[in-house]
This record gives sequence, structure tokens and C-alpha cells, in this order.
Amino acid sequence: MDSEDVEGEKTLNVGFRKADAGNSNRAEALHAALEKEEALKTIINNSQVVLFLLKNEDKWPVEFVSENVGSFGYTVEDLTSGRVLYRDIIYSDDVEKVQEEFEKNIKNEASRFIIEYRILTKTGDLRWINQRTFIQRSAEGEITHFQGVVLDITKRKKSEEKLEKALKMQKILTAVINNSPAVVFLWRNEKYWPAVFVSDNVIQFGYTVDDFISQKIQYGRIIHPDDLEKVEEELERSIQKGEVSFNSEYRLFTKAEDVRWVNERTFIQREEDGKVTCFQGIVLDITPRKKVEEALRKALEMQKVLKTIMNKSPAVAFLWKNIENWPAEFVSENITQFGYTVEDFTSGNILYGDIIHKEDIKAVIENLETSIREGYDSFEMEYRITTGDGNILWVEERTFIQRDSKGNVTHFQGIVVDVTERKEAQKMLEIQRELGISLSTTWNLQTMLNRILDACLQIKEIDAAGIYLKDELLDQINLVAYRGLSSEFVKTISTYKTDSPEARQIWTEKPIYKLDFYSEKMGDLIRKEKITSVAVIPMKHRGEIIGSLNFASHTRDRIPQNVRNFLESVALLVVNYVAPIRIEADLA
Repeated sequence: MDSEDVEGEKTLNVGFRKADAGNSNRAEALHAALEKEEALKTIINNSQVVLFLLKNEDKWPVEFVSENVGSFGYTVEDLTSGRVLYRDIIYSDDVEKVQEEFEKNIKNEASRFIIEYRILTKTGDLRWINQRTFIQRSAEGEITHFQGVVLDITKRKKSEEKLEKALKMQKILTAVINNSPAVVFLWRNEKYWPAVFVSDNVIQFGYTVDDFISQKIQYGRIIHPDDLEKVEEELERSIQKGEVSFNSEYRLFTKAEDVRWVNERTFIQREEDGKVTCFQGIVLDITPRKKVEEALRKALEMQKVLKTIMNKSPAVAFLWKNIENWPAEFVSENITQFGYTVEDFTSGNILYGDIIHKEDIKAVIENLETSIREGYDSFEMEYRITTGDGNILWVEERTFIQRDSKGNVTHFQGIVVDVTERKEAQKMLEIQRELGISLSTTWNLQTMLNRILDACLQIKEIDAAGIYLKDELLDQINLVAYRGLSSEFVKTISTYKTDSPEARQIWTEKPIYKLDFYSEKMGDLIRKEKITSVAVIPMKHRGEIIGSLNFASHTRDRIPQNVRNFLESVALLVVNYVAPIRIEADLA
């Protein structure tokens, strides 16, 4: 081997050694890179971040996705095979928004952007995600891919939604309170109850929130001094009894020093050991109600003095829907005076139209429709109703017609008052008036007697009647006219001697409303006749008893006071017509 060959071999060997060294370095670098890639994959696949590489093509086919896409129910194969395109997993209501966001950032030549939207998991569940997108371009500037970093933010979104709802509800409650007449307080359990919180609507009493929160004004100091001790004692009793609430009505001063009546409903707040810390109260201005109560109290006192006032029943309040037969949304508990319960109406078992008398319902409907059509705000009418036990009552209804913002009638807010006694009193006065006119047109005694009986028997509480006149010649009293009695009974009672128990009672000059004044024999006859109550009204003319008006009922166990008053008035009226004719007949 010549020297050139040896040299060449040396050179070749050196080259191989260098090549081996280079290959070794590259292998180490490749190994290190693979290890780093594997580490990154492990980190990513064990994290909540899902990586996507999307092609800039229709519906964004997936070129790469990290294995933890399984958290959404999909496999890598589902997406990289093209079976599922990225746009397919975006919730349909959000697709347009996502598309627009991509297009906007491409147009603005942005390199990255962030968007939040919803996707569908493979099982169809909705997930909120936050996506950070990097826009990849070629050397020529063409957009080739979108590299997305996706994070599941569903829990955060749900928390945000709950917070939003809570804040919205808080806003609504605050608005409701501040627009309502009820003022909300939170007082400390200290002297004069300093306020920790007060709602804005305290302005209705002339104060500001700051007046109380700054302690410039303490609540106890605005309570009327004549009521403060009572409030303190009542509150202390509630605390000592371990009660959770306190309710009281008292007076307080406004900032302008006017006096207002309020109703306070307070919840007593305690620590675990029972120590009272705060009072959470609702204060409602009831001054108008108190004025009404005071007026009502005076009116009731006046009613006791004035015997002519018939209506003693409180008003029954209703809220009816503007639907056929007026179903009731609300009725006050004193509906029991008509023989019904609140539940009867509010359950829908009974509609208000059902209890209106069948002879009056048409007129009620027509008058109400006229009031609505002519744009009136109220409706008033008297009509009859049937009570729960089948009786008929006259009522007066005063109703406010409620309309919505479009003018459509939605409800009727009514007050129904029993005016039966007033109507009956009017009826009795009319009967007396007509009877007086009728009697003045005849001088025939029998005609007069018949007219008297016909008039009195218009009163539903009595169903039988008789008129006795004194016969001076025979020293007896005779039944001269009657109605509603059996012929057998009439034969027995047609005549009484003036010294009989029945006649002697009449001569006492006082009306009789009891059955026990009759003799035992007469009592048996009355029971056989099935008479349950009587009214015997003496007729007195110029100091002398000339006879009596006798009335009876087969259904009532007593003659009501208003009917008694009517019958006594009739006796005073008719005696002035009957007596002159009777005297004339005696003289003849």
C-alpha cells in the first residue's frame, strides 16, 4: 500500500468516526425530543385542557386532538377520522355566533382570539367551554389551521347563572319592598332599637335611610310616648315566652311630626344559646284603616242608639274574576254569615253567580255589562241571594271594576252587605201606607177587616191571623175575621167570655208574644193546630180596649222584633178606622 492509500484510509476512518459521532448526537436529541413530547402529552392528557388543530375548511375537520377529548365522550379516532367534524359538536344555538367570531377575527387579521360557547358531548349533554384560538398562516399568508386550547367551564357558568339569578331575585325583592307600603327594618337588641338596616321606602314617613343607619334617629324615639311602654312590655313578654315573632299596633311620629298608626310584625333572632341579638321587622302604615275603624266604631255606637238602623251585619269582601258566573279569587271569612265557607268559593265548588236569585241574575248581568260598556269604574245594585241553608237575603253590592293597561276588565273587587232588614222595613212601611189608603176608601167593617188581614199576611214570618172585636152587649169578644186556621180550630176559638184567661190578657193592654198565657185546654188546641209562635196585639181606642189583632206562625218559634214593631204599628193605624165603624154598628 503506497503512502497515498494509507493516507486515504486514514482520512476515511476519520470520516466514519465523525459520522458515528454525529449520528449519536442526533439520536440523543431525538430521544430527548420524544421524551419531552411524551411528557407534554402526559401533562396535557391529564389536564382539563383539550388541544385541537382544526383545518380551515368547511365545518373545521380535526387534524389533531389530545386524548383527553374523552372527557367530552369522544375518542381521538371519532374526530381525526372525519366521522365527526368540529362544527358538529357545537350546540346549534351557538354555531352562528362561533362562525361570526371566526370570520371577524380572520377579517381583522388577528393572530388569536378567545370565545365562550356550548358544545354537545357524545351523550348529548351540554358543556360550556372557553376556547383560545391561534390562527396559523402559511408563508404566503393563507390561513391553514386553527389551533384551539379548550377548557370546560361548565361549573363556572352554572355558578355565574346562580349568582345572576340570586342578584336578579335580590333586585326584584328590593324593588318589591321599596315599592310596597311595608318598611323593612333590622334592629339591634339595644335600648331604643338602633337600626342596622332599613328599606328605602322609609321615606313615606319622611325619614331617609341614613337618618337611622347613622344613628341620628333611633327607632324607639319616634314611637309615640303613650305607646312606647306598651310596646316594650309586649316585646319583652314575647322574648321571655321564647316566641319567634312579635306583633303590635302603635303610633309613631313622622319627620314632620305627624302621627301615624303602624302595624309591626317582627321576627326575633337568637343565637344558639337563645340570646336575642336582633329584631327583623316589617312596619306597615295602617292609619287609613284606623281612621275607618274609628269611624266604624262611632257608627256602630250610633247604630245602638238609633233603633231604626236595621243593618247590623259587616260587609263581605270579594274579588271576582271577569269570567262567567264570577268565580271568586278571594272572599273574606265573614262569608259565614251567608251560610258558606271561604273554601266553598275559592275552591270553585260554588261560583258567585250560582247564589244570585234566578229572578235577579239577568238584571245583575245586564246592569254590570252596561257599567263596563259605558266605562264606569264602579257598579252598585241591590238583589237577592240564596244562603247556604236555602234562605233568601237581599244584599247591596258595591263593586270596583278593575281593568288592565289595555282597558280590558279583569276583576271585580266588591263589597256585599246584607240589607234584608232594610228591605223588609221598606216593605213593611209600604204595606202600612197602602193599608192606610185602602182603609180610608171604605166604610164596610168586614171589608176593612179582610184588608187588614191580607196586608199583614204579606209578611213571611206569619202565616195565620185573626181579628177579635169586643161585643159589649154579650160581654164577650168574637173572632170576626181570620186566615190560615183550620175550621175545627176556629170553632173552638171563635168566642171568649170577658172573664176568660185569654180575654183578661188582652185587657192588660200589652202585646203578648208567648204561648204560655193560654189555658191548658187552649194550649193543647194550639199544639194540635201546630202553631209554634203567636202575637196578640190589643187595639185601644180612647182609653178602651175594643179588640185585638192575633197573628201566628206554623214555622217560626218566635215572632222577630222587626215584625213585632210592624204589627204594633198596624194596630195603632187600623184602630182609628175600625173603632168608629164598630161604634156606629153598636149604636145601630
